[in-house]
Amino acid sequence: MSAKWIVALWGLTCLAGLLMLSVNQLDEFDPDSKLSLAITDVKFEQNFISQLQQKNTLEAQSIIHFSDNNCFCETIAQSHIARLSNDMAANGFQNVYINVKALPEFARFVPSTPAVAIIGALKELIYLGPYSEGYGCLKGTGLVDAILPKINSSAVENTLLITDAKGCYCQT
Repeated sequence: MSAKWIVALWGLTCLAGLLMLSVNQLDEFDPDSKLSLAITDVKFEQNFISQLQQKNTLEAQSIIHFSDNNCFCETIAQSHIARLSNDMAANGFQNVYINVKALPEFARFVPSTPAVAIIGALKELIYLGPYSEGYGCLKGTGLVDAILPKINSSAVENTLLITDAKGCYCQT
């Protein structure tokens, strides 16, 4: 009888440990409100596009993937990033990859990685934020996936900037 209690206590301890680990794994995408404050500037989008054009040959209909090679969260999200890259390329979008550690001037626009920006046909900013949120930042919790059907239609009216998300992120 005492063995059952020991196993039950061990099981409860493991469950409590997993719960604490999972709660501690969730980080805020914009913990210092860096992006939240930056977007209050009326020239934010213009400055962001200009910075992209200085560092890359930015074409209309581009998807910009922001990364930091030292971020474990990017490893977890890699299948989602690859799928999104392929889907967007199939829809005529150019994939651009920017390492925020190599180009630190983008850290003022991107508070955490992995992050993504989508530039539309008129070189307008459509989306800037994390790929997804939640545990592991997997494709099932994709924030950017929700707007993909609207990108090639006239349904996209305003820029969507995501600053309030929790998931597996590394601060820039």
